[in-house]
Amino acid sequence: MSTASSDKNIDGVRPIDVVPTLFADLSLGFNLHPNTKDIRPITDLNAVRSAVKNLVLTNFGDRPFHPEIGGNVAGLLFENADFFTADAMRTEIHRVLSRFEPRIDNVVVQVFDDIDRNAFKVNIGFNITDSSIEQEVNFYLTRIR
Repeated sequence: MSTASSDKNIDGVRPIDVVPTLFADLSLGFNLHPNTKDIRPITDLNAVRSAVKNLVLTNFGDRPFHPEIGGNVAGLLFENADFFTADAMRTEIHRVLSRFEPRIDNVVVQVFDDIDRNAFKVNIGFNITDSSIEQEVNFYLTRIR
């Protein structure tokens, strides 16, 4: 009589549990898998980090049928790169993330002005909701024209 189960190996020992994928998104670069030629999704922490950056860079009206999603961060890039603009940008980034990204909490936003390049360095620290995983997203914001 066989007692083998589908959740056990041949020797009857339960395999190491594999952590399921919690979050998945499509990469905006639409990177293809080399073998299947299918679009590779980004998962878990990379998906959340990408979503945070995309929300910060989204302007009002950029998303079809959801004109309320976004912020005025791009508009602030055309102001002088000083402390007051950096503070307004920090407030706007914090507002956008707390309102539109439910997967994160304990958001800490730091914006540093780079007067020489007329740009801003943005550091965003956060925790994944209901876990102790801390993440950080860093990037430069500069105007194109």
